[in-house]
Amino acid sequence: MTYDPAYTQTQEIGLVERLGGALIGIPLGILLIFFPVALLWWNEHRDVEIQQAIEKAIQSVVTVPATTLATTHDGHLVHVVGPATATAVKDLAFGVTLPAMIAAQRRVEMYQWREQRSEKTTTNWGGSQSTVTTARYDHVWSTDWQDSGTFLVPQGHLNPPMPAPSAILAADDAKLGAFRLGTTTLAALAQTPPSPGEKSDFPPGFQEIRPEKAPTGFAFDRTGALYQGQDPVAPAVGDVRLRYAGVAAGQTLTVVARQSGDGFTDFPLARNVNLLLAAVGEYSAETLLDREANAQATLTWLLRLAGVVVMWIGFMLLLGPLATLVSIVPFLGTLAEGLTADIAFVLALSLGSVAIAVAWLFVHPLVSIALILATLAVGGGYIYLRRG
Repeated sequence: MTYDPAYTQTQEIGLVERLGGALIGIPLGILLIFFPVALLWWNEHRDVEIQQAIEKAIQSVVTVPATTLATTHDGHLVHVVGPATATAVKDLAFGVTLPAMIAAQRRVEMYQWREQRSEKTTTNWGGSQSTVTTARYDHVWSTDWQDSGTFLVPQGHLNPPMPAPSAILAADDAKLGAFRLGTTTLAALAQTPPSPGEKSDFPPGFQEIRPEKAPTGFAFDRTGALYQGQDPVAPAVGDVRLRYAGVAAGQTLTVVARQSGDGFTDFPLARNVNLLLAAVGEYSAETLLDREANAQATLTWLLRLAGVVVMWIGFMLLLGPLATLVSIVPFLGTLAEGLTADIAFVLALSLGSVAIAVAWLFVHPLVSIALILATLAVGGGYIYLRRG
């Protein structure tokens, strides 16, 4: 890979300015400490509510045939399996028609500049800090637009706008037996999690397809992708690659959603949580609902982690002025930064665990008591080791 020469920028901040910034960070730190407490409390109640709702959904979901509509199931959670039909998917942005497809994913890549930036901060005698920012630039194919306006050196590294984003496209007349498949339901096909170890640029069940002809301004390259540019072998900034993958008519689909007339809509699972599941292939309702339960459990753990990390940042901001004052002597400043980071982490982990445990007192009392005792043991052990 070829890089442009590295560009550097040096900025120095004095002790007074650093201390002022650290003092300003104290109110923000207090906010970042106490806001996650409410987040963690809400997250635990949300998790229990959703998991219980999914268990009830598994018991109450009704499997109905795709070939007939029954008004008695209107408004209920239904499970429908069958072959889907459609005439074609049309991509109006590029003028491409994909015949006999139910849904398709458009993948748009542009050849563009990418910035890789790094920073190195050195604390000087007297408490000032020097930060050296280094930026290097190379070219990359990317589905995400690299905003060159935010580059350290935008001159000579300008990226044109993307012609269109990657997107899920749906056929206007897609049906699952007697049921209409709306855009929202077909978009849910792309949300199916991949199998362990599966790697693909497209969602599970989507097969890469080649349009019958290239749209205006494009030509097929040797890989079968649509290419807009002078030379696919030597691409230039602004060149575009376009690929499609889709679900062909006749493939079996599984939908778990609320029946609404002759179509599907979101099923209200819990407060602010709606359910509409779709997958390519034949699955039981329990399988798709179990997948949703696992996805929600993963989200719960991510929110727990996020809450503790935000608390950690808050405690570090709260202890920041002390570390800044000590940094008059660089060696002591480095030790103070490490120590405050350790203390902030222990405080964040302890407060986060207690917040979760208190929330669990209302949903999992026995587990909550065990978690509180474990937190006290960890905190006490840490203090004992530090004193030793």
